[in-house]
Amino acid sequence: MKKPFIVIVAALILLPSLYAAISPVLYTSEVKWYSYKEARAMNSNKPIFVFAKMRFCNTCAAMEKAEFTNPVLAKNLNKHFIPVKETINFALSSFVFDDLKDENGEQLAFKGFPSVMIVQGDKYAISNGYKNVEQLQALLNQTLNAQL
Repeated sequence: MKKPFIVIVAALILLPSLYAAISPVLYTSEVKWYSYKEARAMNSNKPIFVFAKMRFCNTCAAMEKAEFTNPVLAKNLNKHFIPVKETINFALSSFVFDDLKDENGEQLAFKGFPSVMIVQGDKYAISNGYKNVEQLQALLNQTLNAQL
């Protein structure tokens, strides 16, 4: 009778420690952000996911804090994409993404913030406005499904 009780007590004591040790491997609550320049230098086949924000943009800060701390989203971004976070200054935004042109050959221009952009090669797609976790996951899944 003593042995099962000791095993149960030991399991209850050790399980939280075991979970704490394993959970960072399974889920990371942090996106490993790169600059756009670093992402391009990687020459990876992974699509580049860009979170573009403006300094002093409350909506941008709220999205960054509320959505990109989701562990499932962070894991998806880190595993399947090269996550990029850039703070855009309207006067300098063309220098950050100077290699991207629209279908008319015009320089990339953001029409609102926050914005997310998926870059694959020299093609890109921008979505403006606040996106919640579900909307971001749908965008990521759509991109991954299109690659198959």
